[in-house]
Amino acid sequence: MQTKLTAVELIKRFQRLFTDLNHKQIAERLVKLVMAKPAVSRAALIIERDRRLFVESIARLNAQKQPEIDTVATALNKLRGFPHNQIERVFSEGQPIALDSSAIVRLGHDITPKGTRSAYLYPIFEHDKPIAAFYLESQDDLPALERSVQELDTVWAFSGLLARQIIEMWRHDEQSERHRLAEQALWASETYLHAILHHSPALISVKDLNGNVVLASEHYKQLQNVDEQGFVGKNVFDVYPKEVAQALWDIDLATQDKQQTLETELELMHKDGSLHTYLMVKFPLRNPNNDVFGVCTICTDISERKLAENALREQQSRLNYMAFHDSLTALPNRSLFYDRIYHGLARAQRSNSKLALMLLDIDRFKNINDSLGHDSGDLLLKAIAMRLNEGVRDMDTVARLGGDEFVVVLEGVHDMEDVVFIANKLLVTLARPLEIAGHEITTTVSIGVSVYPDDGTDTDELLKNADIAMYKAKEAGKNNCQFYAKGMSATAVNYLLLENDLRRAVEQEQLILHYQPQIDLKTGELMGVEALVRWQHPERGLISPAHFIPLAEETGLIAPIGEWVLRQACYQQKRWLDSGKKVGRMAVNLSPRQFRQRNFPEKVESILRETGLPAEYLELEITESCAMEHAGETINQLKQLNQMGLYLAIDDFGTGYSSLAYLKRFPIQKLKIDSSFIHDIQSDPNDAAIAKSIIGLAHNMQLSVVAEGVEKPAQSDWLCDEGCDQGQGFLFSKPLTARQFEARFVGKQFAFDGNVVKLNALA
Repeated sequence: MQTKLTAVELIKRFQRLFTDLNHKQIAERLVKLVMAKPAVSRAALIIERDRRLFVESIARLNAQKQPEIDTVATALNKLRGFPHNQIERVFSEGQPIALDSSAIVRLGHDITPKGTRSAYLYPIFEHDKPIAAFYLESQDDLPALERSVQELDTVWAFSGLLARQIIEMWRHDEQSERHRLAEQALWASETYLHAILHHSPALISVKDLNGNVVLASEHYKQLQNVDEQGFVGKNVFDVYPKEVAQALWDIDLATQDKQQTLETELELMHKDGSLHTYLMVKFPLRNPNNDVFGVCTICTDISERKLAENALREQQSRLNYMAFHDSLTALPNRSLFYDRIYHGLARAQRSNSKLALMLLDIDRFKNINDSLGHDSGDLLLKAIAMRLNEGVRDMDTVARLGGDEFVVVLEGVHDMEDVVFIANKLLVTLARPLEIAGHEITTTVSIGVSVYPDDGTDTDELLKNADIAMYKAKEAGKNNCQFYAKGMSATAVNYLLLENDLRRAVEQEQLILHYQPQIDLKTGELMGVEALVRWQHPERGLISPAHFIPLAEETGLIAPIGEWVLRQACYQQKRWLDSGKKVGRMAVNLSPRQFRQRNFPEKVESILRETGLPAEYLELEITESCAMEHAGETINQLKQLNQMGLYLAIDDFGTGYSSLAYLKRFPIQKLKIDSSFIHDIQSDPNDAAIAKSIIGLAHNMQLSVVAEGVEKPAQSDWLCDEGCDQGQGFLFSKPLTARQFEARFVGKQFAFDGNVVKLNALA
């Protein structure tokens, strides 16, 4: 029979068992002692630390029935597989809890492992208060587990002391960790501070209340008055000039007195002679008692930012100027004009005076652009702007509304004779000859005048009436001034309304295309079609191009109209190609303004890509006068178009003056004889001679030639005999709508026989 150990022997035995162990090892050793009992399949030690329950160690039997021990030291509420409610009850009530098989079933398998038949919770006390508990599980029934619990009385006896030791060791480790982290944080702070002071591009310093520097960054050594010893241990009066030092010291004192952050800008000289601008921030430093013991200064170099801000201000100023001034003449633009006249009308209303609005339009400006080029036209506009400024008072406004249209606002008008005097003065001034691009040019203007409040009370009404008066001046022979009168002829109004309608024509899809065939004079085959724009006005009906094309040229609307024509013609040609109709090439006539656009080849390429039309099915026509204007630029534009695969033609050939030296350099494939030479080709020897010359010139240059305006069989026969390649005119077909054109097809071939489809039925 085994002899029961005395209390002294038990104490010595447990001392040897737990000597030199840390708190984790003690917890492991305790659950290992519990696992020595055969009835125990899993055991855990739970300890209360800082009013929270922690599972310190868990032991379980492996497949070989050997105990495996894990030190988890994890809060109970973060672990699964434990009866949390029962464990918390043990600590609150201090009573053991036994769980039989039925209680285990109620807990569920997510709490206890499979095969568990009983469990036991045994509290460990210190001063009659539970500080720890053992949780035991068994695969035997509860009586067997309870016997093991009774046999572990020696473990329970010493567990209170050991649990306290575990708690104290944990606290010691936590304090050691906090101390280690504090030392690490202190080291990091010192390291960071040293790095900041050594490498920061800012001026950083700390001064005591007497202005002595106790800490400073290396950047101070770049200043002109700081030597290699640095700024530490010095005073601002030791470093800076007296005026600068006094200003800095005053800010230091203000920071101490007001006990708040102060901010200002400061310019300091560097050793390399460069002047730098710093943003200086000063703020007080306080001790734990909230008493100010020093001043910290941080100066950031903002020199580049200041330069950027100055540049941005200058740029913004330029942008503001550009937004309200015409880029060509530097006169106020439409936006600034509206602002000026708005205030002018307000002043006139307050002072009960009149205001005169003079609208000026350059006579025959399009002719100057077409003959001398747009560069010369720009020079003329600038010269006129300068003369207008010279011809009015400083208080008056001269603005450019766009194109060749200017406006003059005369304020403080009390006598209409003054307006007449200024208008006549401007007519004389602007009629003086100008030298433009080596040419002496004399140009005139037409002036329309409306007066506030007689002719309108707002800007738009005054502009409209001045516009009517200006058109009346043009009707009267140009180079004169007309005052608006309510009984004026409606001609100018109609012209103005027509212009407004034309501006909306493209948006409202009032423009349509007609197509006139071009045929081979020898075979009678269809070689191509020319797209011709028509305007189907909702009220005026079909308007002839002779009426609205000059208006479009004059107003600048020809560019968007031309782009619309080109796009629609390409779409139509693509539809015909897709349906198998052989129409040859689609010819589109370009206006000079459209052709002179700098990005015109890119626009053509974009339209071809958009419509899906191959370039070889498109033919572009420019007039002879347009081709010869800026011939070098024309060659570059034509080369770009030719490289895209387009067919190029010179229209109205013979009406202008062509230099053969330039003509041979144009990458063109066709010349078109103007219809003015075809009309009397049989009766007028001069017309016949010109036509023969053009045909011969074209063939010698390997170009095809087309005659426009062929209306009689005799004209067609004469042209065919002289070798003209193609003809176009009413003899073959008038311009047709797309539907009419398609009706002329028999199968996939175009028929010129009028018996196939009656033209009058399609009109």
